[in-house]
Amino acid sequence: MVDQFKHRSSDLELMDLPIVKKEELFTNLKELIQINKMTGGPSLGFYGIKQLLKHHRTDHHEIHIVDIGFGAGDMLNYLSEHIDKFPARIKLTGIDIMPEAFDFVKQQYPDLINKVNFVRADYKDWFAQGNRPDIVVAGLFCHHLDMNEMDDFLSFIRTHVKIGAVINDLERSRIAYYGIMILTRLFSKSRFTKNDAPLSVLRGFTSLEWKGLMLKNAILNFSLKWKWAFRHLIIIKCS
Repeated sequence: MVDQFKHRSSDLELMDLPIVKKEELFTNLKELIQINKMTGGPSLGFYGIKQLLKHHRTDHHEIHIVDIGFGAGDMLNYLSEHIDKFPARIKLTGIDIMPEAFDFVKQQYPDLINKVNFVRADYKDWFAQGNRPDIVVAGLFCHHLDMNEMDDFLSFIRTHVKIGAVINDLERSRIAYYGIMILTRLFSKSRFTKNDAPLSVLRGFTSLEWKGLMLKNAILNFSLKWKWAFRHLIIIKCS
């Protein structure tokens, strides 16, 4: 029997395929917001940003934070709600290649539209335009990428980001896989969630794989910590 946890799955999530019914995706995104809230996703990203800024001078300096693959928009909403907790003025940008993501945010968080600069684009094209943010946040984004795409992503962080990056993503493990499979089958109303939640675990990285990716892409100043609900928190310092 093939051990499906030994290597990352290359199967695509339904979310990564062409969306036929937007309402189905919206149901999925609403459920993801609740799952992220229960597992501390946005608060974990916020903690990572605070760690990056802890020893960084922010006097009279606006900090530009970019959420790549913002999806349901809950990370940006969390940052907006806690913006007064930062030691400097904050500019927020959200980038996602899916037009449906922006449509969902307009519906779910209408007040956020005037607080965040939303960009529908491939993040690589956005960086290629000369944009150099202070901090990149990637919550549950990296497991959507294959290994070559991960190399590209980390390379852009190393060469285009001023302060650092906060990556929050899933650990590939049996407990996480069967746990989320059971929970979504019991409580989810979305076929996207039932399919994609367990698959996203199979597409996740082990700690050894993360360390290998960092070494391969010449990123030496980083921390990697295991967090609740089988997540990895990676904080990369670029300066």
